[in-house]
Order: sequence, then structure tokens, then C-alpha cells
Amino acid sequence: MSAHFRAVMFHRLGNSQEVLALEDVPFRPLGHDEVRIKVSAFALNRADWLFCRGEHYSLPRLPSRIGSECPGTVVDVGQRVNRSLVGRRVCTVPFHNADYGVQGEYATVPQAYLAPWPDGVPATQAAALWMQYLTAYFPLIAIADVGPSDFVLVPAASSSAGLAAIQLARLRGARVIATSRTSCKAREIEAAGADIVMTLDDEEPLATRINRFTGERGVRIVFDPVAGPFLNDYVNALADNAVIFIYGLLSGDRTELDIVRLVRRAATIHPYSMFNHVRHPEQLEPAIAFVERAVRQGLRPVIDSVFALDDVISAYARLDEHLQVGKIVVSNER
Repeated sequence: MSAHFRAVMFHRLGNSQEVLALEDVPFRPLGHDEVRIKVSAFALNRADWLFCRGEHYSLPRLPSRIGSECPGTVVDVGQRVNRSLVGRRVCTVPFHNADYGVQGEYATVPQAYLAPWPDGVPATQAAALWMQYLTAYFPLIAIADVGPSDFVLVPAASSSAGLAAIQLARLRGARVIATSRTSCKAREIEAAGADIVMTLDDEEPLATRINRFTGERGVRIVFDPVAGPFLNDYVNALADNAVIFIYGLLSGDRTELDIVRLVRRAATIHPYSMFNHVRHPEQLEPAIAFVERAVRQGLRPVIDSVFALDDVISAYARLDEHLQVGKIVVSNER
């Protein structure tokens, strides 16, 4: 093994295409609880774009690696890790950190944040499993316990997390209302399982359309990465005791709450991050088990496109276009 390997790095904050580069970096000694993985593929997330800009939950320490989601093979382990893990195929679970990054030929992560690489799942799909399904699992399943009597609203539904939320809600028997800015992605969103796709370029108010579709019952669960003024577009279509999970701020504007309208529905606003849950083993273990079972039953992520490692900056250019439906993946396999 060479003393160096290639990894995606950045040395200053800025837009991903401007600051990221594929560089030769040295291997570092493993910590006692760490494992080294030969990376087969890795996935890009909107979180990576925010991380480059210093706007994410996790703040980088420069120079920094990037990325949190990959499958690969364990090639070495720290002193406190059982060596029987060497040679095992695993995936990494994204977690709150500024010291680890997986985008490159090798990755080092704590053993606590490993998940299985399910049998029969190719590397490009395994790379896309854990961020999106865990992001959707905790609010929909662990907290809201979504079920057949529920209507679920999924804004910005063409994102990987949005598509995962559609799949998990349908897996539990709920009906899903998805939104998209225009109709150009509607077919792919419906293919993921949405019962209806409502576009935001329609002149009829969104709440009116939701109430009509639900027979005036409204939505009990909202999985919202947009927030800002958009929240007011659907607040009149909430069911009693609705829960709004806000996990992103894509609107770019302040989120001002109409308390009176929320009180009328006894609604709850839940600022949400997956990272606040995966750090607790008693929450992470059942989440991994749930996703593993669902994958064995046929659940699969939607893959937008696959790039080679040498084209990783082109992969980020695709991310910046906001045209993707599902996950953008970079493969190290030839």
C-alpha cells in the first residue's frame, strides 16, 4: 500500500466547485476505536455543500476532508476494535463531526458509526442508503409513528431525503402529498410512491389543494426542508395535533410562525437533525435494524447519476444545478 491516497479536500470556505479538489493525502495512524475502509463509492449530499461554506451543523477545521456516506471494505482497525472486522464489507453512518471525511479512496471513521453493507446491494446504491433513510426514519417512524390513517406532506420531494420519506411513509401505509417547484420532476416523484405531486407554480393555494385531497382532514406530519415563508402556504391544511419537522432552510428566509393558526390545530414545530439521534446508540441501533429489514424486503434508493472519482467536481456541479432526482454518487470501482 502506498503511503498516500487520493481524497477530496478543501483549504478555504466557499462554493464546492471553487474550493474542492482531489488531492494526495497521507495515511494517518488509527485511533484506538477507529477503522480504515477502502471506499467503493460515496454519495454527495446537500450537507456537503453547506459544509464547504461553513454553514452546516458541523463546522470544518481547515484543511478538511468532506463527506459522510460510503460503503467499503475494512482494511485495518484500531487497538480497541476486534480484528475480525478486517475484510468485512460495511457502510458508514453519517454523524456530527468535523474530523472525518469519506470522499476519496480510503476513509477512517469510528467503529460506532458503521452499518452493514446489505447483501445484494451494489456499491452505488449502498452509498445512498444511510443518510437519506435515517434522516426520514427518526421523524416519521421513531417520533411520529406514521401509519395508515395519516396523510404526510413532503415538500421538495425530489431530494434524496424527500424520496426516502415518501418510501418510508408508504411502507407504513400512509398517504403522501409531495410538492415540487414545477411539474418537470413529478413523474419521478410519483414513481417513488407519492400519491399526488402538487407543484408550487399552480395559482390555486397549496392549502386549498391539500384540504381537498385529504377530504378536509389535513396532514398530520410535515417533513419540511424549506421552511421560511413557505410554512404559511400549508399551515391551514394541518390536521389536529400535526407535527412539522423542519430539517432544512432552503427558502433562505426567516421562519416566522403564525402562533394563532398553529394553536388552532394544536400543532408542534420540531426543529430536526438526524445528527441529534445517531449519536445515541439506543436510538441508532433500532434505526439501522429497521432500514436493514426494509432493504431486505426490497427498499432501494433512487440514484440520479454516477460519476468516476476523477470527475468528482463534475458531480458537485450536478449537485449545484438543483436538477437531480435522488442521490448523486461517485464510484471508485472500475
